Amino acid sequence: MKNAQLSLENEDSKSYFGWKILFVCVVGMMFSPGPLMYGTLGVMLLPLQQEYSWGRSELMLGLTIFTLSPILVAPFIGRLIDCLGVKKVLIPSIALMGLALAVVPLSLHSLNVFYTLTFIAGVASTGAQSIAYVRLLSSWFNKRRGISIGIAASGMGLGYMVMPILTQSVLNITDWQSTYYTLAALVMLISLPLVSFIIRNEPDDRNITVTVRPMLSGLLASEALRKRNFWVMCAGISIMSAFLTGLLPHIVPLLKDRGLTATMAASAAGFMGLATFFGRILVGYLLDRFFAPHIAILFFFLAALGLGILIDADTMPLQLLAIFLIGLGFGAESDLIGYLVGRYFGLKSFAQIYGYVLAGFLLGAGIGPYMLGLSFEHWGSYQHILAIGCGMSIFSCLLFSLMSPYPTHESSDSKEVKINKVINT
Repeated sequence: MKNAQLSLENEDSKSYFGWKILFVCVVGMMFSPGPLMYGTLGVMLLPLQQEYSWGRSELMLGLTIFTLSPILVAPFIGRLIDCLGVKKVLIPSIALMGLALAVVPLSLHSLNVFYTLTFIAGVASTGAQSIAYVRLLSSWFNKRRGISIGIAASGMGLGYMVMPILTQSVLNITDWQSTYYTLAALVMLISLPLVSFIIRNEPDDRNITVTVRPMLSGLLASEALRKRNFWVMCAGISIMSAFLTGLLPHIVPLLKDRGLTATMAASAAGFMGLATFFGRILVGYLLDRFFAPHIAILFFFLAALGLGILIDADTMPLQLLAIFLIGLGFGAESDLIGYLVGRYFGLKSFAQIYGYVLAGFLLGAGIGPYMLGLSFEHWGSYQHILAIGCGMSIFSCLLFSLMSPYPTHESSDSKEVKINKVINT
């Protein structure tokens, strides 16, 4: 009998297969495009400048291109995930990301080639962004969705903590080319096998019946785009992304400009990753218990405070305090996008809607590094742009205060029940 083969499990069970899925998501997000690019380029900046005599803003423009290029395909990738499932999109994206890292040392001899490569790598690795992992967790978790997304996103925090230190350690014993080969090997030998052999798109793929199953209810992407909450969320996330994600590759050069050694600056950048790690778990825990826009206001205000402190921070304790507060705000972004999309717009077109919000996030993240690089070259320091970032972060908090309560989405099953009741009546 078929039903006898099904194991009745739920999210509270230690044997629930969703916890293995969550572990793979943590590792996958640790080796996702954000940590591999944003977490390493700040450390790579000096060796690349020494070898090619490129300016800081010229190198950061490559990061901007890498970040903006997925905007062209993010909604399409989201629709592919909704139609084909996460696994069929995630595996080739991870493989292409690893290949792109391995190709960098072989082709990096001019700025035009560098920009072309970053554009291709950005497009090819879009499916390995958080969009895939958050969609996967939303299928496996309902009651514990917030904390599961938070724990998974903490993997990205681990990546931001480990990658600067790892990159600097490899650079201390070899050259920047070998460092890129090392990063490519980590992706191909750790992240790719785990995703290939463990990931399952839905509980049904493991013959598991969950007691509380997330229903594919909600809005179509075209309907979500007509909602005020969508645009308020996108605006708030894009602003924070521009100044928090944009600051990330500048942390190491900023601290070196203020007298820290390369190793100390890389360790401080790792400290921001540590704050991001704890921030994402904390935000995920709080999202299951409190109204999400209020959580956004709290953590983005802390980030604004951190940016304000960093303007004139000239001692190590103040710098670390500022970086920690900024890291907490940075850690909130990924958790909030996935959770807010699920709660406000449902799971029917989750990945496609997430793709649009991700495009807004990437727009800010892409503009940010180049904007900070230009401001440094114009003013000779980061103080003016940090002050602007502090003010804009407070404005983002005001935007989130405008969001309405969560709507109630009906699944197709519940609609059929209502129709049958009417017919029977």
